[in-house]
Amino acid sequence: MSVLSAVQIAALLNKEPPTPEQQRVVESPLRPALVVAGAGSGKTETMAARVVWLLANGLVAPEQVLGLTFTRKAAGELEDRVRRRLRALVRSARSARLELPGAELLGLHDPDDPLGALSRPTVSTYHAYAAGLVGEHALRLGLEPGARLLGEAAQWQLAADVVESWSGDLDTDKATSTVVDAVLELSGALDEHLVTVQEARRGIERIVDGLTSTPAGDPPRPLKQELRTLIGSLQERLRLLDVVAAYRDRKRAGDVIDFGDQVALAARLAAEVPAVASAERDRYRVVLLDEYQDTSHAQLELLRALFGDGHPVMAVGDPHQSIYGWRGASAGGLERFPASFPVVEDGLRRPADVHQLSTSWRNDRAILDAANLVAGPLRAAAAARVHPVEVPVLGARPGAGSGHVAALMCATVEEEASAVARFVAERWRPASQDGCRVTAAVLCRKRSQFEVLAPALRAAGLPVEVVGLGGLLSTPEVVDLVAALQAAHDPSRGDALMRLLTGVRTRLGAADLHALAAWAHELAARGPGRSRSTDDGSREHDVVDERSIVDALDDLPAPGWRSHDGRVLTDVGRTRLARLATVLRDVRRHTYLPLPELVAETERLLGLDIEVASRPGVGPARARLHLDSFARVAGEFARSAELPTLGGFLAWLEAADAREDGLELPVSEPDPDAVQLITVHAAKGLEWDVVAVPGLVDGVLPVLASGADGPTSSGWLTGLGTLPYPLRGDRDDLPAFRYAGAANPQDLDRRRLEFRLDAGRHELAEERRLAYVALTRARTDLLLTGAWWGTATRRRAVSPFLAELLEAGAVSEAGWEAPPEVGAANPRADVVATTQWPGDPFGDDGRRRAALEEAAGAVRAAEGADGPDGAGTAWDVLADRLLAERSAAREPDGPVELPSHLSASALVRLDADATGFAAELRRPVPSAPAPQARRGTAFHAWVEGWFGAASLVDLDALPGADDDSVAVDADLAALRAAFLRSPWAYRTPLAVEVDVQTSVDGYVLRSRIDAVFPDPDAPGDPHAVVVVDWKTGAPPTDPAERAHRELQLAVYRLAWSRWTGTPLGSVRAAFCYVGAEQTVWPERLMDEEQIAAMLRGVTASRSAS
Repeated sequence: MSVLSAVQIAALLNKEPPTPEQQRVVESPLRPALVVAGAGSGKTETMAARVVWLLANGLVAPEQVLGLTFTRKAAGELEDRVRRRLRALVRSARSARLELPGAELLGLHDPDDPLGALSRPTVSTYHAYAAGLVGEHALRLGLEPGARLLGEAAQWQLAADVVESWSGDLDTDKATSTVVDAVLELSGALDEHLVTVQEARRGIERIVDGLTSTPAGDPPRPLKQELRTLIGSLQERLRLLDVVAAYRDRKRAGDVIDFGDQVALAARLAAEVPAVASAERDRYRVVLLDEYQDTSHAQLELLRALFGDGHPVMAVGDPHQSIYGWRGASAGGLERFPASFPVVEDGLRRPADVHQLSTSWRNDRAILDAANLVAGPLRAAAAARVHPVEVPVLGARPGAGSGHVAALMCATVEEEASAVARFVAERWRPASQDGCRVTAAVLCRKRSQFEVLAPALRAAGLPVEVVGLGGLLSTPEVVDLVAALQAAHDPSRGDALMRLLTGVRTRLGAADLHALAAWAHELAARGPGRSRSTDDGSREHDVVDERSIVDALDDLPAPGWRSHDGRVLTDVGRTRLARLATVLRDVRRHTYLPLPELVAETERLLGLDIEVASRPGVGPARARLHLDSFARVAGEFARSAELPTLGGFLAWLEAADAREDGLELPVSEPDPDAVQLITVHAAKGLEWDVVAVPGLVDGVLPVLASGADGPTSSGWLTGLGTLPYPLRGDRDDLPAFRYAGAANPQDLDRRRLEFRLDAGRHELAEERRLAYVALTRARTDLLLTGAWWGTATRRRAVSPFLAELLEAGAVSEAGWEAPPEVGAANPRADVVATTQWPGDPFGDDGRRRAALEEAAGAVRAAEGADGPDGAGTAWDVLADRLLAERSAAREPDGPVELPSHLSASALVRLDADATGFAAELRRPVPSAPAPQARRGTAFHAWVEGWFGAASLVDLDALPGADDDSVAVDADLAALRAAFLRSPWAYRTPLAVEVDVQTSVDGYVLRSRIDAVFPDPDAPGDPHAVVVVDWKTGAPPTDPAERAHRELQLAVYRLAWSRWTGTPLGSVRAAFCYVGAEQTVWPERLMDEEQIAAMLRGVTASRSAS
């Protein structure tokens, strides 16, 4: 049987034929190959076509294919494309009466279920694959296979505990948080470069010896201060290595590992245990490596040890998009692939084949021209290396639009932000406007840029999605939430309390603030234990009670109090302070709760849930976006930290806020109804129609400013947690400080300065790659901006990347402020910021104020007419309720009133057995602990960790609580393995473990939805989603039981539709029975009216009885 070509397969699938470049990749022989794929060149499409071609022609069996990538989103996309395409190919071949050459390996000879027998390739992330190896073979290294994986929060907390309990002298003036960060950074670097603590110590000692042994010269001269500082920094790192060793000992003692450990241990296994590599090569006959340019040295060594001896490995990557050098990745790794993974034929070795994908299917022509210009110096530098890998110039797709690239330079960053907002507002259109959707994003080099840009975008009427934890912590509702937690936890956090005092809820005026401060001083001047009624404040004390403004709020003065300088609290101010004090006391009273529930309770006490829900023109899901994201952060911390205390959580948040690149949230699929404000690093792999890139000035993008001799960087010479370049695995790709052999101190310092210049050029190339990534995110419209004046006293220079584009005429000027004169002062220094205080929560929105005042008046009128009008009426109501409860208790078979709130699982029990449900309500009886329920809950918690979601809160909605059919002897590890084999494991969910309420026929139905995914079978509907509910048991066989269970999905479906505004017809729902490895799709689900009819029927039936 002849082999089908890629063109023939495309025809069977009714798709465009591949380009010659794509066809060469798809049909390449089973031997090592590198594919250099530029931005937007369709690498995922080509990789999927390659897998389908291999399987359709029977060259390998599906289970013999391994695909590795960096994110679950990318893994899910590749797995989905292969699955859909393969199924479509089978159908098409059957219709054409064509037998596929690979039919037998695909298992297509079952006439009853030709598609159900399809086995799947393994598509995973690099970290997950390494974790699997360690779990399977840990005993070979003397390790327990069940070691718990630490998330970033848990790592930080464990390292903080080690640092804070350290009894040795680190001889450093660094803050504790800085030392903690350095411990984690240095420990991670050792793992990334496969260096032990002992090897690092010996290496740093050699560098110190080399520096200090430099001849003094003739006449003798001392080392310059910069060199003495370098030696001191290296000695600090030597002392820090002791703390790193203690941190690693603590991990081993606690049987825990982190991501770095996983990869390093897997690399050890591959290198030291030949049987591991042999087994993996036998298991996977074909290996695909995505985003190869982002692999670290440890990952490269792992893959080379496993598959580097002529095994059919295809790596796909783009050295121009290697932007994670600070995380251990190196563009040089991709260039060395042909030598690291040679072709072995007849005992001879030669470099691996190299293919190119050079057509951009994303960018219009003007954008592509600009990106190619920026990447030009990178291409030239690569061509000059010893073993260059050709990186093609990207060409436009057939029929590409002209595109538009504009540039402007403003006087100040505020003017720049306004210009960016106008540009985006003129072009962006939400997905809810059918037929004219235009996506947009603002890409920043630094998170600090968000502070000016976010308000400008919102002022332009744009809904803004701030992506990443750092941005999340700057959103107003999250700032208030964190401030309340800080003020409740730590009385010294007057700064946090000031946020609440001056915010829109308390709105304390200046006079009351001064009075509160005076009262705090008065309290501080009194001795401990002195009451406000017995101390007139005139007595001096030797011991001053350090009372803060937080304490003063908790102990307000008696009415009529007046400070020594005549300050008093107004009646309105006292009322507002008392209300805030009550809120903070309530928060303190709830600190016994698990962290996620404390966060939720604090949100409720502050009224933030109501505040965001009342924002005009914003749907419920969008309004709660930042609060829900913060809840997930708290849940992840609680799930992964050893001791998830409030203090530890707040300390971790401060560290996250302080680090520019650290502790970021995973980037989810962009909200189609919002403009994304995101860093360039986080934007890699995403794309938008319209993109603005602000900050194209020296010091921002690029992050390093150029001096008279060009850009300079200290490289490894500074940084407490920095591993010196000579000890790194990728040292051949890094600039070298050639300190050895220096003739005297002057020669050594000259070499140091040369290294700084080399390091500056190296870092500038990294920034150039970052600029290339930013430009290639745009499809049709691109705006590049800068501002002469930022926060510094000196004006900034135009970014060299923007200057090159201007010189080449590749951009059109949309406005260009003349550069300030030499010596000019920063105009921002003379600007006096003015604002209304206390702030008006409505701003200039008079219509919203009038509507709210009208609603409040209606509520007051209703209370006067029909509400409780006195204590007697309230007591009458209470008495009636108590008598009714007693009467119901005396009539065990009488009607029972349904509660106004029902969970979806309670509704299922009600539908299945109304009488039993009524008895349960009438006389609740605690149920015995069920092992199967605990196992279901544990499995759900593990899935939450897999997707990075929050922990559980509502007992009645606990996942696993209604998994009655789970087998008692089911093994949790087997459930996890089965889940990882399911089609859902590597898809990127839109939501995980989300609580939603919806009202039906007067009843509030509570739903805790396990997961929501984009619908893979409805590519033409951008709103289409699938609600999935995990079940750990087997699907029911009884049709009646199956119908009862499907009611749960019907409620989830309705709740999601209402909560997000998604048309009900675009929401499907399914049960995933993990243990049985089945996804069950109901043929039909109830709509709202049918659910309401069911409730009315049950109610009528109970009343009649």
